[in-house]
Amino acid sequence: MKNLSPLLLLIFGPIFLLAQSSHDTFLVKPYLQHATQSSIHILWETNSPATTLVRYGEAQLRAKQPNLSETSVLPDSRLLHEVELKDLKTATKYLYQVQSILAGGDTLVSPVYTFRTAVKDDDAYYFAFLGDSQYNSRTPWAWSVIAEKVWQERPHFIIHAGDLVDTGTRKTDWTQHFFPNGHVAMSRFPMYTVLGNHEQDAQYYYDYMVNPKPEYYYTFNYGNAQFFMIDTNRDVHEGSEQYNWLEWELAKSDATWKFVVHHHPPYSTEENDHGDTYIGASTYQTKARNLTPLYDAYGVDFCLFGHTHLYERTWPLFKNKVNLKDGVIYINSGGAGGGLEDFDPTRSWFTQELQTGHHYTTFAVFDNRLVFKAIDHEGRLFDTFEMEKEVTNNASDRSLLQPPAPQIKIGQYVFQQSSKIEINGISPDHEIYYTLDGTDPNQQSIRYEGPFEVNTSLTLKARAYNPAKKASRMVSKDLVKMAPKPALRAKTKEKGLTYKYYEGSWHELPNFPQLKVKKEGVVKLVNESLVENRGRNFGLVLEGYVNISQTATQTFYLRSDDGSKLYIDDELLIDHDGRHGAFWAYGTTILEEGKHRIRIEYFQGTGAQLLRAGLVDEELGKIPFTMMQLSH
Repeated sequence: MKNLSPLLLLIFGPIFLLAQSSHDTFLVKPYLQHATQSSIHILWETNSPATTLVRYGEAQLRAKQPNLSETSVLPDSRLLHEVELKDLKTATKYLYQVQSILAGGDTLVSPVYTFRTAVKDDDAYYFAFLGDSQYNSRTPWAWSVIAEKVWQERPHFIIHAGDLVDTGTRKTDWTQHFFPNGHVAMSRFPMYTVLGNHEQDAQYYYDYMVNPKPEYYYTFNYGNAQFFMIDTNRDVHEGSEQYNWLEWELAKSDATWKFVVHHHPPYSTEENDHGDTYIGASTYQTKARNLTPLYDAYGVDFCLFGHTHLYERTWPLFKNKVNLKDGVIYINSGGAGGGLEDFDPTRSWFTQELQTGHHYTTFAVFDNRLVFKAIDHEGRLFDTFEMEKEVTNNASDRSLLQPPAPQIKIGQYVFQQSSKIEINGISPDHEIYYTLDGTDPNQQSIRYEGPFEVNTSLTLKARAYNPAKKASRMVSKDLVKMAPKPALRAKTKEKGLTYKYYEGSWHELPNFPQLKVKKEGVVKLVNESLVENRGRNFGLVLEGYVNISQTATQTFYLRSDDGSKLYIDDELLIDHDGRHGAFWAYGTTILEEGKHRIRIEYFQGTGAQLLRAGLVDEELGKIPFTMMQLSH
């Protein structure tokens, strides 16, 4: 049926929709995201711009046909359709159907699907946890089979630990693998996700997944549990943005159960990701280990992750030791699709259960009782346990021993005249003491009374004290006062930057001047693909000048996969070294109007490659360098 108007659809309702046929198909079939007790997001994608309509309604007793009496319509046409249904009833089953009219008049109509809003705070609930659904050529069927098994479990929701796809910047990985194979479950149950390294921080992730801002980390509640979702591709060292956020969120939480979810393992017995265990020792950890003191301090029950394509469950761990009373259980479930891996030939001290194979896990929770299961792709149960916790021994008692650190807001870390400082504690009854001379603060130091300004370079250190006089960890910030770096009187003739190309295998940037240059040339933009390369194990050095339009504080950015560094006037401004995904790094300085020397070093290991650079505008955000800015 063609040219069916939205008005007729509104009048005749689901009778037309259920009978509708189409000459086109959905690029991405409808799926669910971010359910609360009163809302849910429904998304789908069309191959060409189309209208957006969702019909839905509460499931009825003795129904003869689906109740689709409610509608939600978005104005204008679009490719990616996202509708948030609001004002829904808690713990209630609904039916829904989506419809899009294409520019040529063809109408796409989905089958009728179901969802249930989040349960009441004291209800029982059941969720599936899995990770690494990415495609692999050895077992390409894995994600489809796992999604089907999860559908058979009928969970309330799904937690995904990242590496949803193999290459996040490749759209077909999403539209031809992840969504089609996961549709049977994702059309019925909302999925909450974190970023894996294979997502490469790609815009597709942010377009397709719906999470609270800033999206790469967030928290949500379900029943009597709180989930803390972290991006371990980014910095999670003490004092980082996510570390500070997580510390406060854990301290504020009064949830019975606390789950932290991220992609990388704090503990792992995998055979070669952290050192070849057949010829040597393994570090059995990644930078995610930096977060574990917070898990110990604030009563986290489970840390869930993937990355290594296997199953591993630790003993309960507290302060890096087995502790059956206060320990955190770490569960690696990375078996939803990626190529399977194996274990260290010797058993780690922290390991309780191991399994290699495609699998998923489930949690059934009511009040203070939890039942856990791990199930392989053939439906066989291979690990399970039950636990009952003493709620009075949960987070709050331990968190009082050390209050969370204060958070510092800095007007400008690099400034010409002065910068404003504001320090906040988590509670009004916490006292904050600070120093400006680099010494460690105590209760005899300066007591914070309100925002203040500084007009010299210094190191600010602060800590909070709770009413019991217990001190938080110390936080430290460096502020730099500087005059603008003078512009250089360089007479450049050509646009773009010169490059030198190298080949080699590194885990961090090498000393390039000591290496043999394979070839040289000029690139108009900062983009590794403009230099013909072998795809892996190569390096680049870009050099020339960048033109600064006005004397001001300038923030530069790098985005690279793998490591990179950016120098301005021969001084290191951004250190983004090491093997990692395509993530951002920043550096700030003050420059005089005119030309300034720029040097960018980059290496690519294996997997995806990316190198981009530019300036950050306060209003427009990140702006790549243009040909007019770069010269040599």
